[in-house]
Amino acid sequence: MKLLMIHSNGASMKKRAPATSKPQEYEEDGLQLEGKVLVCFVSVEDQDTFDVKIISKQARDEIIKAIQLIEGFPERIEENNAEVEKFNKGLVKAQERGFREGENPKQLKKLILDPAMYKVDKILVYPWAHLSNFLSQESVAMEVCPLIKTMMEEKGYEAYFSPFGWYKAFSLDCLGHEVAEMYRDVTLLLASTEVRASSIFKIVNPDKSIEFFCDSTEESKKKAKIPKKYSKDFRDFIKSEVLSSRGAGRDEPAHIKLMQRFELADFDDATDAGNFRWYTKGLLMKNLLREYVENKVVDNGAIYVDTPVMYTVKNKKLTAQTARFPARTYWVHSGNNRYLLRFASDFLLFNMFSQMNIRADQLPIRAYEYEQYAFRREQAGELAGLRRLRAFTMPDLHSLCKDLPQAVEEFKSQFILSNKILQDFGLKSYMIIRTTEKFWEENSEWLLDIIASENEPALIELWPERYYYFILKYERPILSAQGHTACLCTNQIDVESALDFVEQYGEKRQKYDIKWHDKSGETGHPIILHNSPSGAIERIVWALLETSERYKDTKVPGFPTWLSPIQCRVLSISEKELPYAEKIADAINSKQIRCDIDDRDEKIGKKIRGAEIEWIPYTIVVGQKEMENNTVSIRKRLTGQEFKDGNTNEQINEIPLKKFLKIIEKELVGFPRKQLPLPFRKISSRISFRQ
Repeated sequence: MKLLMIHSNGASMKKRAPATSKPQEYEEDGLQLEGKVLVCFVSVEDQDTFDVKIISKQARDEIIKAIQLIEGFPERIEENNAEVEKFNKGLVKAQERGFREGENPKQLKKLILDPAMYKVDKILVYPWAHLSNFLSQESVAMEVCPLIKTMMEEKGYEAYFSPFGWYKAFSLDCLGHEVAEMYRDVTLLLASTEVRASSIFKIVNPDKSIEFFCDSTEESKKKAKIPKKYSKDFRDFIKSEVLSSRGAGRDEPAHIKLMQRFELADFDDATDAGNFRWYTKGLLMKNLLREYVENKVVDNGAIYVDTPVMYTVKNKKLTAQTARFPARTYWVHSGNNRYLLRFASDFLLFNMFSQMNIRADQLPIRAYEYEQYAFRREQAGELAGLRRLRAFTMPDLHSLCKDLPQAVEEFKSQFILSNKILQDFGLKSYMIIRTTEKFWEENSEWLLDIIASENEPALIELWPERYYYFILKYERPILSAQGHTACLCTNQIDVESALDFVEQYGEKRQKYDIKWHDKSGETGHPIILHNSPSGAIERIVWALLETSERYKDTKVPGFPTWLSPIQCRVLSISEKELPYAEKIADAINSKQIRCDIDDRDEKIGKKIRGAEIEWIPYTIVVGQKEMENNTVSIRKRLTGQEFKDGNTNEQINEIPLKKFLKIIEKELVGFPRKQLPLPFRKISSRISFRQ
């Protein structure tokens, strides 16, 4: 809905003639309103008529806020001027003492009109199609203005409305003061009016013992103390997830300088914030991650699907899901229609499920989609490099299960899959399980088995009852260098989306009506698992960089060999061995192992330091002896291992190239491979993206 509000000294309206075949019934020929009138011009848009009561209530609330702003404005000016006078008196005293010389006193603000003019006596709600190109074509749109008028009266205001579907003449006299004209874009939001009950946080130990930690009230959180028996990492994890905001903090995240130094990704000032440019090495990593995750989920029984990145708001099933969450959306305009860029794959995927012929004996059906891209228009202050973006890529797996027992078994299987993926990334994480008290009571035995299987403490959050579409949610947050958390893999058991409708707050809301059937004719609605087995691709890169920085003083930083943009680097001790070094590099690249050669005219020590700075997993040094013996000497980076005597590498001297290839091939078994582009195979020809 578009809402334009003008504070007028009186207002009038007169009907002229019908503008539609069925204009709104309205007995009077017009209106003549005296006094201070807030005229509210309203455009009812496509999405709004999903529920005219809700959008009318939202409009009413915005109008009340505008009235409060107008009527409270003189008092705000008085308060401001009192602060200014206090400041100016202090400034004079400071200048008399010789301090703050040359600083000018602040100026008092003056109201444009007399304070008595900042009043709202009446409200006129006026349909005004010209505020939007995307108007609702449904007949219920004409109910909105009368509804807003009635809702304003219920709050004690004197309100009127102008009829829908008529040519009308109107006049107003805008008062022209500081807040006499206001515009609001009111987005349909299906939100609970009830306050969510306080949840409870508990810590589960590896031996399955459970300790109460706190509840979600601020008072309880202030009293909560994390036992010192837990590691610093786990204490930081609890602080971030329970005791403080999960925001990124004010300091620049550590990964930003690293992603720029390695030329993986960077900001682009010619696009919207939160959209990144990716350089060759960063894109190599993204493509490797994509192929790796796809291979894992397909091996786990998934099928491929791909759905459009935009969808109409005229489909009520999609609107019901979109408007229930306060997601910040991007709009795309096409002719006289508009579409939302998806912030998750659920919308059109679930719409597809609802049109499928699903047999019970086929369940579970696992549908995998690589979302390229998903869009969330996060607030500017929430953006944090690769941790939180406005455009991101998400490997997403949705599983349709016949019933809850089958969903539980699928959940267990996907838990193992997600853990394997995080292990292959070389990332340390902790576990959070969020569920209802009832589900925990009925399922705690197997949930405790899952927790105990890791031999690490975990966090559980228990809700008194379900308040979202899922009854169980599993998350794996990663700690940043600064001690903030962000979730990678997640899984949810959704008991709501497949239904034909769900009752919320006394109203029926449309859902997707996804059904299975069996040979006997029985039908049912499947349980849906929402599983991102890895988390967003950009956030994985964030986690790898932040983790390396977090443990840089205790563990050797770096990327897993399979994921490192440059897996090997060949260094010649002198120019004389360069042809042999080139031969070695060519042989390695022929095996689809990404290898470059440092062909600069530099001392070997500088070349080795360069490879160290770039976190190269395998540095191959060739000199006169290696050339004569047709061998190579290796510096193997001990990525992720504890520092031993300050060493970051293991030295392997003079071995045949075949033996080295066996060493690295063993490390790469089961992982995808990508070629290194030719310009990057020599330092001298490598393209630099940053000045």
